[in-house]
Amino acid sequence: MASYLIDKLEALKENENKLKEQKRVLMEEIELDIEKKRRLELDGTITKLRTQVSEISKNIEGKIMPDNRNLVLRFGKHNWTQEEKQEIQQQQNNRNPEMTTLEKFKDNLSKVSKDHRERLKVQGTQYDNGRKMVVEIPHQIKIYDDIIPIFTTMIGIMKKQEFEIDNLKQKMGNILKDI
Repeated sequence: MASYLIDKLEALKENENKLKEQKRVLMEEIELDIEKKRRLELDGTITKLRTQVSEISKNIEGKIMPDNRNLVLRFGKHNWTQEEKQEIQQQQNNRNPEMTTLEKFKDNLSKVSKDHRERLKVQGTQYDNGRKMVVEIPHQIKIYDDIIPIFTTMIGIMKKQEFEIDNLKQKMGNILKDI
């Protein structure tokens, strides 16, 4: 009789362990379901954020900056051919300077020492032959140029979190199959 009761007690303990495991699995399923609902909201947020970043980036696309190659020609490190130098000098004499992209503008600035850039900012005004315009990015463009990478990074982080959640969900599915 004692052995029967001991066997019954062991069976009850085994059932208790199974119930605890099932409870743990159900709790994880509930957490995943909650996370899934949160992610549906997150997907909408990512889409909206991507759209907004795309619209903001349109403000700084294309040829929006005055061409500042003449600055590099005069004060910077370059390896242009004689023909390119003549073209730049002709453009400098032109009253309506050509325009360039923001990236090319920044690239040209990187080839000129900070001292030369600062000197030209101080010497020139917006109306004095546009000197400041070739060494200084306007405030509103600078803001866009600074903000867009931040938002792009945020979108990347959100996508990475989504990927990690998918991995957790897959692991949960594997655990449920084993039980």
